[in-house]
Order: sequence, then C-alpha cells, then structure tokens
Amino acid sequence: MIAVVATVGRTGMPQLTPNWYRFAKGRLTMSTTKERVKYLNLSRDPKMAVCIYSGTNAGQYAAITGTAEISDDESIWPETRAVVERYVKPERLEDRMRQLRTQNRVIVSLTPQRVAFRS
Repeated sequence: MIAVVATVGRTGMPQLTPNWYRFAKGRLTMSTTKERVKYLNLSRDPKMAVCIYSGTNAGQYAAITGTAEISDDESIWPETRAVVERYVKPERLEDRMRQLRTQNRVIVSLTPQRVAFRS
C-alpha cells in the first residue's frame, strides 16, 4: 500500500504526493529528501494529512491527520531501512540503501491526532 500525503503548499493550496511508509509504535514514518516539495512545505508548516487505501477498493481506507516532525541526523537510517524493507525485495535492499545514503534524506514522522477509517 502507498500513503498519499497532503501538506500545505506555499500558496496555501494542498500539495499531494504518494509515498512509501511504515506504521509502528503509534507513528507513521516516511523517508524523503530535503529537496522535495513536501519537505519544504513541512519545514514551513508541519500540518500533514495522510490517506492510505487498499488497492482499487477506495471504500477501505485510513485517513490520518496531525503535526509532522522531521529528523535529519544519523538516527534516520534504521527507520529508513524499515520503510524500504516493506517495498524492496530482500536481494535489492542493500543496493537501495547504498543509493539512499548518497541523498540528503530525512525521516518525517506523524503521530496521529485524528484517525478516520472505513473497512
């Protein structure tokens, strides 16, 4: 599943992006770079909404809203790996992690303040 992330753009309009994610210990996390619009938006205004839905059945979803936190130190790499492991085949994981380490990465974390779901 992919998370569709909404942030508040420079003009106040929503900005949407699909993202790999992980939900663990009550937090949703995703990895991105400092060059991405969502990072720039969250640096200016940390409000974030996420919608995760199952396949083509949009009737099954979770919508999460809250305030994002950004981490950009060496502590991001275990969580980055945990996110990537959900989507990359095991035999490709180390190559992917080497590639990501060359990028200006951060972890965006969202502790839900409001959750709506339909199953």
